[in-house]
Amino acid sequence: MIGRDISVLLDKELKDLWRDRKTLITTIILPLVMLPLLGIVSLALIAQQPVNVAIVDLDSTRSTDPLLNLTVDSRWLVDNLTYHLHKYGYNVLLANSTQVVSDPDVDVVVVIPEGFSRNATSLKTTAKITVYRKAGYQSAARAESTIHSIVSVFSRNLSNYKLKALSKLAGINATLSALRNPVQAYTELVTVHGVPVSIEVELRNAFARILVLALSFVVTPAASYVIDGIIGERERKTIELLLVSPAPLSHIIYAKMIAATILGIIAAIFDALGLVTYIVLASISYGANIGLIIDYKLLIIHAITAFFTILATITIALPFITRTRGIRSASNVAGIVTTVGIVFFFTGFMIDYVKLSPEILYPLYIIPYVHSILAIQTYMLGYIYRSLLHLLFLAIVSIGLLVFTTKTINSEKLLIAPP
Repeated sequence: MIGRDISVLLDKELKDLWRDRKTLITTIILPLVMLPLLGIVSLALIAQQPVNVAIVDLDSTRSTDPLLNLTVDSRWLVDNLTYHLHKYGYNVLLANSTQVVSDPDVDVVVVIPEGFSRNATSLKTTAKITVYRKAGYQSAARAESTIHSIVSVFSRNLSNYKLKALSKLAGINATLSALRNPVQAYTELVTVHGVPVSIEVELRNAFARILVLALSFVVTPAASYVIDGIIGERERKTIELLLVSPAPLSHIIYAKMIAATILGIIAAIFDALGLVTYIVLASISYGANIGLIIDYKLLIIHAITAFFTILATITIALPFITRTRGIRSASNVAGIVTTVGIVFFFTGFMIDYVKLSPEILYPLYIIPYVHSILAIQTYMLGYIYRSLLHLLFLAIVSIGLLVFTTKTINSEKLLIAPP
């Protein structure tokens, strides 16, 4: 009888949801389109963002060291900078004075000082250049980074030539790497159990962190649906028809909660698909292997986690929603609950909850959102059973909250808004 009541009521709720095409479209289209669109628009705008780089060569000389048989011309560096900056899409202009720094249309200025060639060939002095970057522009910062990379390669080539010449003069057989970098540090990625892994594991961890953050975007549609399903029906005077039906109030609430959670899981699925689409587009652009980045088991865990996270959120807000007078007040209450979740999911994006000390982590276990985060984080670290335990705890808490909060609601408060 219980199953029949809930199935009939759930069928009614799902039909109402199906008829609400605007809600369905926004739930499906927004997560699926917005993230890929964000990536496409960002790439397009970056490509259309002009960055002007001025190069000022105050040296314009060629210097030769007869001992090393090394010749350096400042124009070689100018040509290197011009070629590679053009290759990266920057606008390059050659100037004769440092006054170009005050030109508001110029984002970055490279100044090659007088004596550059002489110092570059010397064994006692260092050749220096100055890069002026306009503060506050990300595009200028990217150009500056490119300039430093070009200068670094130019410097390394000069250094290699000097080392070869000195080795020849000294009559010794030495390798450049031993002279340039006598001590080197290498990083080997390993799992928590010490098993070597590739860089793709780091990429999957980044993918998992984004999924944790994405949980904050799936609770709002479900909360809005619950508000409309209770407060909206009260204002439309249709809640009375449900209350006079043979089904008890608890079954009515269960059906609405399940329907809202289904809406939330739809949002979670398409949110994940939107993220996958974004990664696919980015991978195609950079020639990466998307199969190594996307963990489809993780997507399943994310969907299950989202289901119970949504259920916990709307059941926490339910007693307060049913006691509000209108949709606006109910939305404010639901907004407070979802904001708490967003705070935790945002911290879960930046912080490794599994590394928190027990005296901090264990008290946080009373918060369902912490288990949502840990279910994903522990899975990515290879703790499969711990991940399943957090999912199980989240499921028990969500269902327990649903049963408990349903008992706090009576038909009179649901039918008549409190003063």
